[in-house]
Amino acid sequence: MGETQEPYDVVVIGGGPAGLAAGLWLARYRRRAIVLDAGDPRNAETWAVHGYPGLEEVAPYELRRRIREQAGTAGVELEAARVESVEGEIDAFRVRLSDGRELGARRILLCTGLKDILPEIPGFEELYGKSIWHCPDCDGPGVSGLRVGVIGWGRSAAAFCMYMLTWTGRLTLLTHGHPPELPEKSQEALARFQIPIRTEVVDRMEGRDGCIERVVFHNGETAEFDALFVHIACGPGSSFAADLGCAADEEGILEIDRDHETTVAGVYAAGDITPGSRLAIRAASEGVRAAVGIHRSLIPEDRKV
Repeated sequence: MGETQEPYDVVVIGGGPAGLAAGLWLARYRRRAIVLDAGDPRNAETWAVHGYPGLEEVAPYELRRRIREQAGTAGVELEAARVESVEGEIDAFRVRLSDGRELGARRILLCTGLKDILPEIPGFEELYGKSIWHCPDCDGPGVSGLRVGVIGWGRSAAAFCMYMLTWTGRLTLLTHGHPPELPEKSQEALARFQIPIRTEVVDRMEGRDGCIERVVFHNGETAEFDALFVHIACGPGSSFAADLGCAADEEGILEIDRDHETTVAGVYAAGDITPGSRLAIRAASEGVRAAVGIHRSLIPEDRKV
């Protein structure tokens, strides 16, 4: 197991829009940086990235390919690699890879994203990313006026339905056999907008060519839908931030300052693991902002006047 001869200025963990955009700008700032990508993006099943200025319905893998090409040309190192652990402190971090190598780094940028908890329902996998989604901001505009089911339970699921009213009022909350656990205010809101609650277990989902047509409940009843959204839970895509001691909320979203530095000196974060909407364009923007913050933190004291 050998270390690099010289530590990187920055090791970026995560090769989505946030990590790649950061890598591009770190290269522009002539920083020695490497972007490590485990290759399992959250939006892998999604057919297109929506609302990205200048790009019309570009596939997620194509967006990443374009940014990788641009970042590589600028001079950042790009490697398909899985990180096992991150240890150390500012100016002396150690990043251990699954193949046993260890990289040194002065700064760490976490762009590891989130992972969704998805229901294990027959038919779901074939439809996910085509007519079943998790992000209302990304795919809500595409279901305007359609019949939409929302799989979830609890207050946050009711809030999700209220958010979806931006695009359609033909909504049904599906708790998949779970007690609704809705506060009185949430129940009143659902009733006010005539959003029914179906508590039956969903036995399977049926559709054709990626388009959902109906859900079949365990009792044999069915409900017709044009689209579904899943709002159960999600969590951090890795434990690195927690292992390093970075402060986070109950959902694992990291606390950052205006330069995107976490509460641990030298550890920065961008993308879905930071507060804000979970859009590709926002992730890319935050990657750039984090790169700027990191670059400024690395400017020698004798150049500061």
